[in-house]
Parts: sequence; structure tokens; C-alpha cells
Amino acid sequence: MIPNPSSPRRRRRLNGIAILIVAGIALFVLPTVGWLALRAANDLTQRMEQVVNGGAESPPLDLSEIGVWQGQERITVLLLGIDQRPGEDPNSARADTLILLTLDPLERTAGILSIPRDLYVPLPDRGQDRINTAHVYGGPEYAMRAVEYNLGIPIHHYARVNFTALIALVDLLGGVEIYNDRDIYDATYPDDAYGYAPFTLPAGWHVLDGRTALKYARTRHGASDFDRMRRQQQIVLALREKLRTTDVATKVLPQIPQILQALSNAIQTDLNPVEIVQLALMAKDIPDDRIARVAIDETAAQPWTTPQGGSVLIPIRERVRELRERFYHPLASAQTEAPASIGLMRVAIQNGTLRAGLAARTKAYLESRGVIVANIANAPVRYARTVIVDYRGKPDMAQRLATELGLTLTSVATISDPNSPLDALVILGDDFQPR
Repeated sequence: MIPNPSSPRRRRRLNGIAILIVAGIALFVLPTVGWLALRAANDLTQRMEQVVNGGAESPPLDLSEIGVWQGQERITVLLLGIDQRPGEDPNSARADTLILLTLDPLERTAGILSIPRDLYVPLPDRGQDRINTAHVYGGPEYAMRAVEYNLGIPIHHYARVNFTALIALVDLLGGVEIYNDRDIYDATYPDDAYGYAPFTLPAGWHVLDGRTALKYARTRHGASDFDRMRRQQQIVLALREKLRTTDVATKVLPQIPQILQALSNAIQTDLNPVEIVQLALMAKDIPDDRIARVAIDETAAQPWTTPQGGSVLIPIRERVRELRERFYHPLASAQTEAPASIGLMRVAIQNGTLRAGLAARTKAYLESRGVIVANIANAPVRYARTVIVDYRGKPDMAQRLATELGLTLTSVATISDPNSPLDALVILGDDFQPR
């Protein structure tokens, strides 16, 4: 049963990565500093690999004994990525990444909502402050209360992680595949010794290991915090996609008991291991077009300078309410917005394959669905995977276009460009199957 949001929560430190399964849903809220030693992540990865490859003595978990999630009410989890230095009390660290995850067992829908760390809001009993300071004032429980207070969304559980967990888990799963929409060069990316470790990643498809996935999610060089939030959601969806594959699911999920000691210092949650597995098994089967992917971004918050000179973001309440409804009720939002969905989109199509006429055929199909195709052309290079570049920062519309073309959410990359004459660019890859 889901507890009353106002009731006290028990803080349960899992003796490891039972919370791994939340990754299949959306665990990967990412910390934003690199102070924790990467050697610890390497050690965790080695220990986890030994367990999964049969080095542990405990018998594997029989998933048939777990059963299915019995709750019939919506469940919402606050995912916190903390800015924690070595030896520091995690409760004194800022939550520099905040993501809400919601699941509705009856409707079989889900939602992901990213909250910018500099959102300047009233905190219960404390006055105005950045939303990420709530964790410092009262740990996960107070952070949950602050988000509930400002968004009007009951939050039932939390999961708090530092970046060691991300590195180890991504490596355990064999990496994650993402599309990077622009060249990245960050000369001032921090290392673990108070210096810099420049980070470079060219545009295109990549399979990222744990360290690179962390850097991809953390870097803000040449971009905004909103872009960082979008990259974090990319990784969330890429991890979910990885856990949906049979080989990974059958290899990792049954080994939860043996992995329980691996991340004891990296993750805390008030969910128990059985609940986590049940939620993950439910979440991995939710269709992509029933997942709302939203963020309090530049369309829902405006920059402001506090009297003390701090740069913060003021929420645009009406817009935040719209995002909340889309996050909380994805099916109702989709029905309401259907007349203004892909039928009003203006796109261009590029053929990134050697199949002649593929762009023209796709153009004809999309035009039959009401899409305005401004032009078609050959892509400058060959693409193994199809990608949809969303220029408007409207994930719902881009998701509908992806669904129409038989693609998953991981095919969508967002580049906010208000000056673009296009809503989206479709680059057809070798994996594309024409409709």
C-alpha cells in the first residue's frame, strides 16, 4: 500500500543495488560533481561483474516468487542525485539533480519530470530558496515535501544516489546507446583531484560506458542546465531500453540478492528490494507512447537575479501546471493535444542509408498523415540508427512522430532552436523500416 504523503517515511539503506532495478524505470538521476574517487567505481564494477558472472555463493532470485505489483494506485518516486564529497554526510549535500517518476498500474502509464536545481520556490517553513537546497535542510524527506508543496503532486518514495552507482551499473549492463546531437568539448570538466579532465564527444550515435555516461549527463559547457536535464532523460530511457532486452533482464534481475552489497554507500531508498523488482518489471513493459517525458525547462521558467545577486529560475506557474498534468495524465494529455499533434509538424527528411528513394517514400507516408515535409535530401554521412532531431523542445510531439515511424523514444534528440523553420529533422538510418 502506498503511504500517505504526509506520514513519516522510513529511511531504508539497501545493502546494495536492489535499487539497480529502478534504473530500468528511471533511477539515473545523476550527481553533478566528480569529487568521489573513480577508483571506487572501478572496484564496484568488478565486484558486481563477479556476482553476475557466477562468482557469488547465494542462489539466484527466482522471479516467479516475487509476484506482480499489487497496488492499484499511482506511485510517484523522487530521484535525487547528490553533490557529495568524500567523507561528507549525504544529508548535508545539495540535490543537484531532481527527477520525478510516476507509474499508474491500472492505466499502464508512466511519466518522467525533470526539475532544474536553480528553481527558486517557497520551501515549507523556510521561505524562498533554490529547490536543490531542500535536501540540505532536511534530507530526502524534506526534499519530497518541498517538491510536493510546489508541484501539488503526492510523492510516495525516494531514491538517492551518488555517481559511483551510475558508473558501476552502466558498466555492468555493457554500456548505453545514445544519440549526441552536437559536438561536445568541455575543457573544464572536473577530475577527481581538484583539476580538469577535458571531455570530448562528437555528434552521432555512441555506446557509452559508465564514466562517459556520467560525463555526458554532467557537462554543461556550451549549453544550459536545461540541455543537461534532457541528456539525463536520454540516459534514463536508454537504460530502460537496455533492461527491456531479454538477455540483460534474465542475467541481471535474478542476481539481485548477490549484488546487494555492491552499492551500499552509493544508494539509499525507502523502497524495499521486492517493491523495486515489482515496479521495474511493470515499468519495462509500458509502451513508449504511454510514457510522458517532460521538464520544467526554458518554456516554464524565467531567469531572475535575487537581491543577494544569485542567478535563479522563477517558475511560470501556469506552464508548470500544464507540464504537471501532462506528466501525471499522459493519456488525457495526448487525447487533448491530438488535433495539434504531428499533423501540424513541419519537418525535413534526410536519407542516411544506401537505399535509394527511402526519403521520398517516407515523405509520402508522413504527408498522408498530415505532416508538412519541407524538403528531402541525402544525409552527409551514413547512419546506422535513425534519429529525430526535435528543434522545438516539445517531447510529446516528437514522441508521436517517433511512434508514427515505428521508432522508440531513444531515437529522439532535442536541440532547442527557436529560429529553425522546422519542428524536427528526421535522419533515416539503416535500421529504419518504412511504413
